[in-house]
Amino acid sequence: DYYIEKGDFVKLDNVTLGYNFMPKSGKSKIPAFRVYLTGRDLLTITGFDGLDPEVQDTGTSPGLASRDTAPTLRSIKLGLNVKF
Repeated sequence: DYYIEKGDFVKLDNVTLGYNFMPKSGKSKIPAFRVYLTGRDLLTITGFDGLDPEVQDTGTSPGLASRDTAPTLRSIKLGLNVKF
C-alpha cells in the first residue's frame, strides 16, 4: 500500500481555436484564409507524483512512474490555410 497513489486527474489535452477570413466580394484579389492555434497537453491537475497519470500511448499500464518512459510534451502550433 505504500506505493499506491490516487490516479484521479483533470486534463486539457487537445484544443484548436481558429478564425476564417473571407473576401467581401467575389472579385477580390485577397484570398480566403484561416488562422488557427492548436495546443496539446496544455494543463494537468492531479495529486499524482509521477510524470503522467494518464494511460500511456504505448501500453495499458496507467500512471506508471518508471524510468524508461518519457513525459508527454506540451506543444503549441500556429497555422495558416490559404485558398487561392
